[in-house]
Amino acid sequence: MARYFIEVCYDGASFGGFQIQNNHITIQGELEKALATLFRTPITLTGASRTDAGVHALQNYLHFDTELPISAKHIYNLNSILPNAIVVRGIYIVPVDAHSRFDATKRSYIYRLHTIKDPFLEGRSWFYPFPVDLSLLQAAADTLLTYTDFESFSKKNTSVNTFDCTITKAAWVQAGENVSFHIHSNRFLRGMIRGLVGTMLQVGRGQLSLEQWHDIIRSKNEQKVDFSTPAYGLYLEAIKYPDYFQKII
Repeated sequence: MARYFIEVCYDGASFGGFQIQNNHITIQGELEKALATLFRTPITLTGASRTDAGVHALQNYLHFDTELPISAKHIYNLNSILPNAIVVRGIYIVPVDAHSRFDATKRSYIYRLHTIKDPFLEGRSWFYPFPVDLSLLQAAADTLLTYTDFESFSKKNTSVNTFDCTITKAAWVQAGENVSFHIHSNRFLRGMIRGLVGTMLQVGRGQLSLEQWHDIIRSKNEQKVDFSTPAYGLYLEAIKYPDYFQKII
């Protein structure tokens, strides 16, 4: 039995999330259906990051075990079966004890906003036509590297053993009329990035002071956090692993 990682990207707009669930079309569900169609046997996938409904991914991974021979041609075959919103980028053979979720050393996300209405960004970026002070946004973001406990930014309908996250990058970037927030960490909590973005925007608009921002982080109270940021502006950008991938050829 060999273990493989499968690399995917997807537009999350049409899906009820990443993980298989009843009565919803999901990324994992469509991938498992395509694998079963191609190999004529059920194959169970384990995902690296369970993105919420509407969230996109430039890169995500899953792993599976099989005794079947896997070759590069299967990438083309899977993409022919999958809906256009999901693309397989690669399949890699890995050590039999490698785990797509637990072996990840870093995850990075981008949250995208645009300040001028643009029909081509609808569903891909959050239209946010309000004036914000980018220096205040960055001042709030800089403080994230000084904290590890982000319980305030975790939605409560989740089960985790710790709220600790090690953030190594938190940066706001402006490019013309577009603004994006880039964040890297070893792990993230459910709803964390959307809560961070929504609450930092209150700092950028002068609705919260930097001291109040610190108070919210230290409070461990999710009711003080703005989680209303829409999912469609959020992108899982990349996941990093130890150097043990061997590409299927």
